Parts: sequence; C-alpha cells; structure tokens
Amino acid sequence: MRIKEHVILSRYTTIGIGGRSRYFIEVANKDELKKAFEFIKNKNLEYFVLGGGSNLLIEDRELNIAIIKPRFSDIKVQGTTVVVGASFKLPILIKTLLEEELSGLEELAEIPGEIGGAVYMNAGSYGREIGEVVEKIEIFNGDQFITIKGDEIGFSYRKTRIKRDWIITRVWLKLSKGTRYRMSSLINTVKIRRRKSQPVGQKTFGSVFKNPEGYSAGYLIDMCGLKGHRKNDAKISEKHANFIINTGKASFSDVLTLMETAQKEVRNRFGIELEPEVIILKEDQDGQKRRDFSCN
Repeated sequence: MRIKEHVILSRYTTIGIGGRSRYFIEVANKDELKKAFEFIKNKNLEYFVLGGGSNLLIEDRELNIAIIKPRFSDIKVQGTTVVVGASFKLPILIKTLLEEELSGLEELAEIPGEIGGAVYMNAGSYGREIGEVVEKIEIFNGDQFITIKGDEIGFSYRKTRIKRDWIITRVWLKLSKGTRYRMSSLINTVKIRRRKSQPVGQKTFGSVFKNPEGYSAGYLIDMCGLKGHRKNDAKISEKHANFIINTGKASFSDVLTLMETAQKEVRNRFGIELEPEVIILKEDQDGQKRRDFSCN
C-alpha cells in the first residue's frame, strides 16, 4: 500500500482537470484494500474510488478526501470465461480477447477506462453493453468481500444497482468462441466509425450526457447550435456535440458551464432534460464530498 499526500488529480483523468486530494492511496491486493479502509476510518475521511479517470470531472481545488486507486490488473482465461481484475484497462482487455479468440466485447473497442468502471456504469457502444457478458463480480463493501451474480446487478442503460461506495475488485466475463478474422474486422469497423464521428485522441471524458429515450443527446445539442461553443479552453466538439474537449487549460467551472448551457438549451427547445453520464466529484462548503450526477 502506498499513501501519498496532496496528489494532483488532473493527471489521472482523461479530460485533464482536477485539483489535489488530501490523500492518494494505491492498493494492489485485498489485504492492502482492507488496510486502506482502516486508515480512512482512523482519519475520519470520506473516500472516492478512482478507476481509469474517464467519465469523471473533478473540482480543481484541494479536496479533503482520500482517493483510493486500486491496482487490480490480473487476468485469467478459463475456457470461455475470463476472470479479470477491476483495474484492467478495457482497450487492453479487448486486445487480449482478440488474441484468445473470445468474442463479446468488440463493439466497445477504444472506449477508455478500466473494466470495473465499465461494469459499474454498464458501458456500451453500437448496440452492445458490457452487462450482457458479466457472469458475476466481486466487490468490497468496506467490511467484507462479496460475490454478486450478473442477474442480481440490475444492468440497465448506463447504470446498475452497484452502490457508489462499493469497490469492484474482480469481474467474471462469459464470452463465446469467435474467429480472429471476424472479430478484428468488427473491431476495425468500430474504430473507423468512432474516429470519424468522435474526437478520439483529444482530452475529453467520453459522452457527457446519457441519450434520452428515443433521442441522441449529441443530436439534440447540435440542433441547438452548440457545436464549437466554448467557455475559455473548454469546447463542445465540432465532430460530436455530446463531447466536451479540454483544448488547453480548461477549468472545472468552464466544463460545468458548458454542461449547464447544453442542458438549458435542450430543455428550452425540446422540453427534454439531459442527464449527465459524467460523474462530478466536488465538495460542499462544509467540506463534505459530493458525487453529483446532475448540474443543478
């Protein structure tokens, strides 16, 4: 277990925004995770579990919390079942599955982040959601490790029943046998489509808002004329309106302002409320941590 103080969090988010945390705790196994919780309880601190840093907007000031950064990156292939640590990078997992000719996640190619966060938010793309292949997960609830079956997780569009303060440690994926040719063909098709329609390779946290039922959030924002709209160094992508790019030194408030503008304009024009897909981590004035899912 490694404990650091006053760590700059912008280095750990894909959009490159975030202040410092009072403590930053890296854990590599279950015993270290238990020790981390003992440390947090002794310090009487709130905590936040940091995965791959995508879909995450962190306030750019010092937060009086402990950030837990798991390093659970083991993987084991057992026939068509893959047991993978929650910190395993999703793009590397898909590459590994291609080598093993195990099919089921090709449509998620080039989605950033880690497998634990992908399961927590039921990440999906091009008609496929990761929840479709999750057999079970192991979580730590602060006291003990518990295994939860896939049909008990409650997978739905970009959400699950997994509690915010649980830590996913391992994931069991039930896949099917594929062929390298067909899998790589689909992966390449997905990559081409994604690069044509999304700002791949730029500092962004992926989709900002969930798609309202029957609509595309990007389309609604685009119809409000907001493509290219910016607040200082934060800009709504001209390639896909449901992406916000940090073009330089964008701040937390810059991005939040663009999110609020998009919500307001879509609400006024279409009567539709856009729900953020992004997790917003900030503190109240009394120093209490908040993980917000709206920009009110």
